[in-house]
Amino acid sequence: MIDLVVLPDPASVARAAADEFVTAAASAERFAVCLSGGSTPQATHRLLASPEYAGRVDWQRCHVFFGDERRVPLDDPRSNYHNARTALLDHVPIPQAQVHPLTSADLYEGLLRSFFGASCDFDLLFLGIGDDGHTASLFPGSVSLMEAERWVVEPPDVVAGMSRLTLTLPALNAARRTLFLATGGAKREPLSRIRTGTPLPAGLVEGGRFLVDRAAAGA
Repeated sequence: MIDLVVLPDPASVARAAADEFVTAAASAERFAVCLSGGSTPQATHRLLASPEYAGRVDWQRCHVFFGDERRVPLDDPRSNYHNARTALLDHVPIPQAQVHPLTSADLYEGLLRSFFGASCDFDLLFLGIGDDGHTASLFPGSVSLMEAERWVVEPPDVVAGMSRLTLTLPALNAARRTLFLATGGAKREPLSRIRTGTPLPAGLVEGGRFLVDRAAAGA
């Protein structure tokens, strides 16, 4: 069984995720959040940048990390950092030094271990679910799913012709609070398979709460 919260539509999912962000940020002395790519997180980012939400977060205490990244320049529209920056980070008073783009597996590994110490315990981790059940850049059948020591890798099995960087299961499983965001009918099959115990990558992340709309839930 997974912790599944079914909401009416994508806008409701984005709002619930933004509310979780505000709550988690308020309860952390130093708020470390790990962002995800994808269309649903983008809607959450835009909400957090809006007047309704931006003033409810102490951005000076926020440190922003990323769960995965494509090997493209940071100003490329395909970059998760670029999308988070244009939707959210450029519009709130977060110190630039506290935004940590993912550009190198080795450098990010060192950064995370220096920042967190023994456990990569993000206060809040956002993740998505691909139509094939992948999360971050951990795809079904990838050798990266077997990584037990490193927190960040460059998967050797290139997907869709593009090299990527990704946090591994040991890093993702250490988060204090994990939210999966999934909307649309294309997510119905992977969610159903995860709910019935199929070991898809998204289902291997421990303790996650799934915020989904009715289309994704098949409701």
